[in-house]
Amino acid sequence: MGEEPAPREKTFFQIYGMTLIFAGISVFFIVTSLILLFKTLHTGEPIRFSSDEASQSARQRMVTVDIEGAVSNPGVYETAEGSRIGDLLDHAGGLTPEADNEWVGKTLNRASILTDGAKLYIPKKGEVQGDSDVGKKREDGGRQTEGIGGVISLNTASEKELDTLPGVGEVTARKIIDNRPYQRTEELLERKIVGASVYEKIKGLITL
Repeated sequence: MGEEPAPREKTFFQIYGMTLIFAGISVFFIVTSLILLFKTLHTGEPIRFSSDEASQSARQRMVTVDIEGAVSNPGVYETAEGSRIGDLLDHAGGLTPEADNEWVGKTLNRASILTDGAKLYIPKKGEVQGDSDVGKKREDGGRQTEGIGGVISLNTASEKELDTLPGVGEVTARKIIDNRPYQRTEELLERKIVGASVYEKIKGLITL
């Protein structure tokens, strides 16, 4: 009879393979559990501002505006950034019986957003000048405008009055009227209604 072949020796993996697999799975679950536990215990805390930083942030979100004329409580108000002219009118107690409601209805856009440092004037009845008050010719070929303080109001002047300003013709005068109300005279530049050269000529002749 022939000799039986010697049995083959088992490899390391055959002996410990299953043990290694289970050990690897166990390590994976342990590591995963530790990571989740770490994240749970170390959640990010909200950023807290000091009282000075918080107050400074609040001030940055406010705008200061001036409202005068036919309102119950004229004066300077601090209101939230993004507030509108309608909100400012409410803060000022609303219009008085003397207010020119026709001007308000035609000219004032209550939905306009207030800008910092803005001024709004509500005229009284009969205060807005008519076309007959257009200024006279100057000797140098320019025109002199008549109005409160010798200047023309961007918010109340008629088209003919605006046309008296140097460098402002009928087309520009109509654009000025169509873009009312104004809170700062610089808005003529910002809204590209007039160029820089024209603005330099008229900035001393205009008001709100």
